[in-house]
Amino acid sequence: MQQNFDSTIICQRSSSRNNSPNYLILAAYQNQLTFFTYRSPYRDILGRYFPGQLVQKFSQEESRFRATTPDTNRYLLPQPIASEVLRRSWESLQPPHLWAIQGDEQARRTSGNCAVDDGEDITLYLIDKKMIRSAHFYAPASLEACAGKDVGRQQVIQVSNTLQRLLQRVR
Repeated sequence: MQQNFDSTIICQRSSSRNNSPNYLILAAYQNQLTFFTYRSPYRDILGRYFPGQLVQKFSQEESRFRATTPDTNRYLLPQPIASEVLRRSWESLQPPHLWAIQGDEQARRTSGNCAVDDGEDITLYLIDKKMIRSAHFYAPASLEACAGKDVGRQQVIQVSNTLQRLLQRVR
């Protein structure tokens, strides 16, 4: 991404129950924006019944996905979303401010009476031509409600929600 785009926002959502690659990516090159997904095509069907050998085959394919190093491969898919929708989404994220985001590792250790068990992890990877930054957040929505307002958590929640809305347009 760093070699091919001017700026890229990657949002990874994971948990202890499912930590396989699950990336939603919004990338800018000059005045063009592209939304990518990098996720298992079997993610949403695991645990469902299918007749015959389909469950076994789907499980094998899911294992193959988990064993594949994330890269430009058959799982990185550009998604067809109108350029105006992408532009509004990009602008709503205020990328210049986003690049200064700090993760919540310190806040997590000092969150007082907030107890979140098995929460979702969200990691942002912010990439431009010069550097790659990452900011990790644990259960940002839960901690925002319990521990109080935090600019970084609010930003990561907005990024996650914005990219999730783009994903819903794809389906």
